[in-house]
Amino acid sequence: MTRADGEVARGVTRYLQAVTFLSSFDRMLIAPLLPLVAADLGVPVAVAAAAATSYFVGYGVMQFGWGIVSDRIGRVATMRLSLVIAGLAACASALAPTLGALVLLRALTGAGFAAVVPGSLIYLGDTLDVRHRQRPLTDIMRAMAVGMALATVAAAAIAEVVDWRATFAVPGVLALAAAAAAVLPEPLPGPAPVRGASAAADPHAGPAPPSSPGRPTPVRSGAGRVREVVRSRWGPLVCAFVFVEGIVILGALPLLPAVLQEGGTSVVASGLVVAGYGAAMALWTPAVKSLVGRVPAHVLMAVGAVLGVAGNLLLVLTTEPWSVLLASVLLAGTWSFLHSTMQTWATEVVPQARAAMISLFATALFLGSAIGTAAGSALLGADRVGLFFGLSAAGLAILGAVVVPARRSQGG
Repeated sequence: MTRADGEVARGVTRYLQAVTFLSSFDRMLIAPLLPLVAADLGVPVAVAAAAATSYFVGYGVMQFGWGIVSDRIGRVATMRLSLVIAGLAACASALAPTLGALVLLRALTGAGFAAVVPGSLIYLGDTLDVRHRQRPLTDIMRAMAVGMALATVAAAAIAEVVDWRATFAVPGVLALAAAAAAVLPEPLPGPAPVRGASAAADPHAGPAPPSSPGRPTPVRSGAGRVREVVRSRWGPLVCAFVFVEGIVILGALPLLPAVLQEGGTSVVASGLVVAGYGAAMALWTPAVKSLVGRVPAHVLMAVGAVLGVAGNLLLVLTTEPWSVLLASVLLAGTWSFLHSTMQTWATEVVPQARAAMISLFATALFLGSAIGTAAGSALLGADRVGLFFGLSAAGLAILGAVVVPARRSQGG
């Protein structure tokens, strides 16, 4: 990359970090609020959790839809449109008179923010070659981590000082401001060229395209892109892997503050404890970044799976504040080591249909998250949340046993 290219890339990365921060902030802010929402609207916490589940459903269902839109109107225009929708729905969530209205508006907010993270990944995939792609992706992961960490603390603090409804307006206003600031250069569709090296030289990349160096010819129709992913050897498998990951990792996070509050922990304290997840991810991420290129991808995945199993088993034993904090740190390690490596893998398994692959990857992740949150909230309501964490530990162990050799067999 030339110096000018690097300067443009840094500016682009900063904007993408900002909007992915905002997306993660909005996604996590409801976690410490569920008991307050339940009390205000007169429903059990397990029922109020539908507001979190619906967000994941909207977020997941719209992944491929936004991919099609971005191919029609462009990556940047899609980002701007999605931020406007998310901003308006988030602001309206603050005024929801009933749980049904809140569930619907949170689903719409999630559908709007659904374009941000995959859109950022696709943008980087379209503009940076394989050798320069992992580190900006890791920077985006760090921004997401900070957003998650601040969300639970800020939401709890605002709810204590003002009201739980006011928390939804904050990301709503910021999303509208980010939409107005979306002035990125529009990239060409399709994979970025590999300059001066084979894609296989990066241990986190998939196999080099079978064609000559340069851009593989992208599949043009939406249906054609989906078929390309489905017919590929690795596309469906990677989506299945991340679906399970969504159930056992993201599905649990919105429930941890409610678990603490049921044990007598205050709203603010529960937000601070679970903020350890985002804070720890901000520390884990540089560690992963320093290992990229030096440690095989399948080893990073194995480390992530082990950390996740340990975190869930700890929650089976006890859900005291100290154990939830430690488990949050361990689960953050799982996300940093396992998910970030799998995410990089997803950008390369079907390079000629990258947008479709990333959209389906994100759809699988967040539909899994919705299922995990729904199952966990049901078990929480039945006072059997320990069973959920036990099943999550088993799921992560099985996932690690399958995904690690699969990635190794592909040369990673």
